[in-house]
Amino acid sequence: MKGMHARVRDFEDLKILYVISEFLSFQIFKSSLFSYNETMDKIKIIFIGTSEIGVPLLEALKSDDSFDIKLVITQTDKPAGRKMQLTASPVKLKAVDLGIEVFQPDNINNKDSVDRIKKLKPDMIVLMAYGQILKPDILEIPQYGCINVHASILPKHRGASPIQQSLLHGDTETGISIIKMVEKMDAGPVYAVSKIPITDEDNAITLSNKLARLTAKRTPEVLSEIVFDGLKPVHQDHEKATYCQKIRKSDGNIDWKEQADIIAAKVRAFAGWPGTHTFWDGKRIKILFVTPLPYFGNEQPGTVSDYSGDIIVTCGKDALILNEVQMEGKKSQSISEFIKGYSDFVGSVVG
Repeated sequence: MKGMHARVRDFEDLKILYVISEFLSFQIFKSSLFSYNETMDKIKIIFIGTSEIGVPLLEALKSDDSFDIKLVITQTDKPAGRKMQLTASPVKLKAVDLGIEVFQPDNINNKDSVDRIKKLKPDMIVLMAYGQILKPDILEIPQYGCINVHASILPKHRGASPIQQSLLHGDTETGISIIKMVEKMDAGPVYAVSKIPITDEDNAITLSNKLARLTAKRTPEVLSEIVFDGLKPVHQDHEKATYCQKIRKSDGNIDWKEQADIIAAKVRAFAGWPGTHTFWDGKRIKILFVTPLPYFGNEQPGTVSDYSGDIIVTCGKDALILNEVQMEGKKSQSISEFIKGYSDFVGSVVG
């Protein structure tokens, strides 16, 4: 009888040991699976960008467990401000804040830069608003190609200033195009397009912020679809392509002989940088917000008048109501506040 009890206990002990063994094996399997998912399934990325519009995308990719950002490439520090102090790009500042390694080559296409990128063996290079064109030596490195996010509905507004051009042309909508990069600028096939309306209140600053948020939301989804779902791009209709030039600082100087609606579009398009301005009494005045007004007066273009309580400036055609201005060295003001300090502004000629 005692022997039987002993055999029963031995059998129960074996069952317990078996259960423990199976549990430990499952835990080891789970740990291995987790480790695999953490290291093997992540998409290795090099992020390339400079301007503020690219910062939300960098943040979104960093916070997404599907991606592993191996390096951020951005432009070299540039002199900025009145004192022309060397200033890091917004993308560099955010990368440092996120603890990501930063590389700032003078020329991204030189041999040292290409070799450094090759050593990292990225699955994908993601670029937005960088400032240099990538040559084939770089375009051919990643398994899934180089992906560019362009702030327009391609093939419209290829080039350096798509947001400004959409406002200058009076477009009613804009968006982002996520494309596979080719050597020709903004001419690659398109993976996805996302659109937003342009409101009458939008300017370059508000539109850039909206597109930055849209980019951060949509781009990680599309990148995952490229890698895991085999998403294929569609070729652009090159015959419909339009092009935009780089904005110059001098573009912000208002010519009052132009039509009011054209000047108003420039005020919106050049908000932030370079801004729009005119001159009065030897001083620069920034023109921040205006409203076009049908007007049939015959005053000289640039003439400032009080028109039914609105302060207007006569243009080559029609006039502009001044809403907000900024005297050089001063804070921005509503026009009503401004003329309290400069009563002789009304009746003068600006430009």
